[in-house]
Amino acid sequence: MSVALLPVHVLEVRVDGSEELVYQQRAKTGGLFDIHWIHSVTLQPVVETYRLEAPGRIPIVKMTFDEFGPNLPAHPEFNQYWVIEGGKFYVLGYELVFDRVPVTIGAVIANHTLIYDGLTTPLKDVYRPGGYVHIGLMRKTFSQYLIEEVEIWQKGKRKTTL
Repeated sequence: MSVALLPVHVLEVRVDGSEELVYQQRAKTGGLFDIHWIHSVTLQPVVETYRLEAPGRIPIVKMTFDEFGPNLPAHPEFNQYWVIEGGKFYVLGYELVFDRVPVTIGAVIANHTLIYDGLTTPLKDVYRPGGYVHIGLMRKTFSQYLIEEVEIWQKGKRKTTL
């Protein structure tokens, strides 16, 4: 089989509605990625951790924060449980699985940032603050991945890391 036709998994960010691909990086099933953001009221960091189980299957693994605020969990629900260590709250036991993780990119304070495999990518650098994107896992051929990477690079969205 040609290298160009070999299948690869890709973590990608697409714009809601238009499905424009604005970011991608090679990924592995079973890997974890984080979305870091700053809470607009508490001004404290929040981290959401997700597992890349398969294309169309991305469960949330845990949420971490250190101060209660609006739209953050106030107590365990369903089968969730909390671990409190070192002044941080770890919410675990989620039964929530996404086909793609929705994110509204913070326009002022939040600074939503994707962290996967040692790469840190502020989402406002790949799409506009206030924009709505989806983070998903796709299976592509290596040649499709390379072509799309060049297209992203040509748009000036980011520097490439093949």
